[in-house]
Amino acid sequence: SGSSDPYCVVKVDNEVVARTATVWKSLNPFWGEEITLLLPRGFHSLAIYVMDEDAIGQDDVIGKVSLSQQQISAEPRGIDSWLSLAPVSPDQEVQGEIHLELWVPEQGHPRVLRCHLIEAR
Repeated sequence: SGSSDPYCVVKVDNEVVARTATVWKSLNPFWGEEITLLLPRGFHSLAIYVMDEDAIGQDDVIGKVSLSQQQISAEPRGIDSWLSLAPVSPDQEVQGEIHLELWVPEQGHPRVLRCHLIEAR
């Protein structure tokens, strides 16, 4: 139909920890949602899945961004950039990117991560 009903799911080590609202009928959704994550000790990865909500049947995965614990901790000032979506399965073609901000609050707990899901295109 030329449009999507996108939302994001945030997973830490493959466990769903957060979900954004759905933006109806948009290929350039703006969420502007900020989530505070308490990361488990020794966590390995953070993944953000961009999904397409379907009224009938299962929601489709548009693509994902995965960041390892090493990639996140390698950026002491945090991450604020457009990241390209990667396919979830090898036979899938993916176009698009998501604008994220990730940072650890300075006086905060070392395993607290602020995640700002801004927009996608």
